[in-house]
Amino acid sequence: MEGHFKLHEYRTILVVEVLVEKFDFFELSESSGYLRKMLHERHYPSMIFDLSRVTFIDSSVFGFLLEIHNIIKKKGNEIVVVCTDQGVLNVMIMLTVPDIIKVFQSREKAGEYLNIKLNL
Repeated sequence: MEGHFKLHEYRTILVVEVLVEKFDFFELSESSGYLRKMLHERHYPSMIFDLSRVTFIDSSVFGFLLEIHNIIKKKGNEIVVVCTDQGVLNVMIMLTVPDIIKVFQSREKAGEYLNIKLNL
């Protein structure tokens, strides 16, 4: 599912940009292996998980993000999420995701936060 994600650097931080509008159990079941492999190869760095294009999401994605969060945290790094869709943000709030993973409305704000946090 390489075509559904774009991995690149933003201000020295890894960005995983989700390129699909519907990010749910079915998409995740097909793509989680690819994402885990890419993150493992990069040793789970601090990263921005960009959901800016996503307009539909389900709880399985948040389970995946929490799993990645725990691995990244053990490595001394941090994951943040970019979300611009109010419906997706409402689901995140309902599931208390922002209590565990910081959520920003822009990649710039997420990058600024991580740069300060990581002293870059």
